[in-house]
Amino acid sequence: MGVESTTRVACRRCEIHYIDGVRPLLIAMPTASIPPADPGPTHALLDAFPSLRGLDAALHARLLHALVWHRVPRGGALFETGDPCRAFPLLVEGEIQVMRETPDGHEIELYRVLKGESCIVSTSCLLGDVAYSARGLVARDTLLAAMPHALFDSLIGAHPPFRQYVFGLFAERLGHMMQRVEEVAFRSLTRRIAAVLLAAPGEALDITHERLASQIGASREAVSRALKKLEDTGCLALARGRIAVADRSQLEAEA
Repeated sequence: MGVESTTRVACRRCEIHYIDGVRPLLIAMPTASIPPADPGPTHALLDAFPSLRGLDAALHARLLHALVWHRVPRGGALFETGDPCRAFPLLVEGEIQVMRETPDGHEIELYRVLKGESCIVSTSCLLGDVAYSARGLVARDTLLAAMPHALFDSLIGAHPPFRQYVFGLFAERLGHMMQRVEEVAFRSLTRRIAAVLLAAPGEALDITHERLASQIGASREAVSRALKKLEDTGCLALARGRIAVADRSQLEAEA
């Protein structure tokens, strides 16, 4: 995580960490003297990350003691480009959007992290001991456990299921990112937009042009022009913050 607490105020079941320059985050963390009020988060963690099961007694105790729980509302930032990475995030609830800024000032979405998944930018930063090269934004209210760097290194070395999980998902994410590069390089903008809309669960997508642009790796201006052309051909119906499919068969032809 790319933030460092500077003040701690003890409360009954947790500690409140106030972070310089950032609104306070509530970080629930088990302590030796005051056990967590609700063991649910730990059970949820093991359900989401079964690779953490089967630890020996010493590692299991260390895991429970070292994890720092964060609950972050939508719109919050978990890390920024250039921040040092001090922990491995384990997502139990919510969704994280990992973004990279392009030289012309636009942002492109690299990938999203859901429950039970890992952030490969965090993984690469911890393994290489380098700063973040992207930013992580909370797309949906999120509950996560931060695993300190030292414990991450210990589990990678001593617990094969966790090591296989980390590197397996790293390889999978890398494959998806290579596919994204191919799409941006060789697939037209219209086809990429059509593919996103056709994959949506309903006939409409509540999304801004800017967010859609970052998701498919294009500028907002280019996306707005392409959407207007699709609207003019009868494929789409546009409204503020909403894109509806007006003619699915015609849109499928565009894809």
